[in-house]
Amino acid sequence: MNRSKRTTAGVLAALVALVLSAFAGAAPAVATPGPVTALAGSGTVNDPWVPMREAHTTCDSTTLFGNYSGGTHQDPIVVLPRGTWIGVRYITGDGRSAMVLWHNHSQWGFLLRSCFAFD
Repeated sequence: MNRSKRTTAGVLAALVALVLSAFAGAAPAVATPGPVTALAGSGTVNDPWVPMREAHTTCDSTTLFGNYSGGTHQDPIVVLPRGTWIGVRYITGDGRSAMVLWHNHSQWGFLLRSCFAFD
């Protein structure tokens, strides 16, 4: 190898070593997001919890409804006893109802907000 090629190769090797040493202890340029938790989101229709939050029913009997519209629950599905395990996806904008998953039967529906508590 002639002298100019050796000098060029030496300069390139020195530059690579300099660049690598400069970035060896540096933090990554893009921060990785943290894991999604049960508290992600505000729990409203436009910003639901992902994944849902765990809860249980607190009323002696709580009806799970198929629909909630205009402040009214419609289309009853089943009556759940106190202590039934549910997952809450979101609370409606008016705060009176919540979209929930009845775990025992994988059934989605709406439940009166005053009839459940978060675990």
